[in-house]
Amino acid sequence: MTSELQPSNDLLRPCDIRGLLHSHSRYADGAHSLRRMVETARELGLEYLGVSDHLKSVRHPEGLDAEGEAVQYEEISGLRREFSDFDFLHGVEVDAAHDGTVDLPLGVFEHLDYVIAALPEPEGHSKESYTDAALKAIHHPSVDVISRPVGSYMLTKPPVPLDMMRVLKAAAETGTVLEVDANPACSDLDGTHCRLAAELRVLLAINPNAHRAARLVDYRQGVEIARTMGLDCRQFVNTFTATQLRDRFKRDGKA
Repeated sequence: MTSELQPSNDLLRPCDIRGLLHSHSRYADGAHSLRRMVETARELGLEYLGVSDHLKSVRHPEGLDAEGEAVQYEEISGLRREFSDFDFLHGVEVDAAHDGTVDLPLGVFEHLDYVIAALPEPEGHSKESYTDAALKAIHHPSVDVISRPVGSYMLTKPPVPLDMMRVLKAAAETGTVLEVDANPACSDLDGTHCRLAAELRVLLAINPNAHRAARLVDYRQGVEIARTMGLDCRQFVNTFTATQLRDRFKRDGKA
């Protein structure tokens, strides 16, 4: 991981968001093509878009296999050449197992800029065992971002079924980015965990988890949530350029 960057310490604004990391295309369970996703992101004034379709798993049997990922890479390469004023980050979302194990096929990183790991659902876990599962995913050397359900718990009023202090300390130690859901299902939001993340210098990502092009705009709701919680630009990787993110996510291992 590279050294910390220092964006502005002003409250986050929509215009500070350069790009998004969590979106899905028709290659897996998304509704729209990569081209449609890029065109919409450009219309929103973004500088880059990260596509992170699911790898094939029990939870996502429609996900990408090695052949599908290679085909997707070729299309992304073509779109990068076509849209010279816009960048495309190529990621995947992989489902962590019940115990937090992240199983990544050999060679999957050949084309990828980053990996998002989705934690399992908490059913069947104690708070301790679920926290242990989260820590195992966070410490995986190839995982860059932790998605659901941490994304929801960051904005949920305590208590939550995770020891969030342990989770946040592990993320701070490894440099793993935690997701803030830009379209939360609950209306009773609480910023306790986000503020703890700020104190521990944990980086966050506002992500709409968009499965259709129109949902990319939800990032603006995420910005309003961040402002309500008193969070500033320094916490969010969305304020980094695509080049800065590639440097940060280089596959050189984690602590």
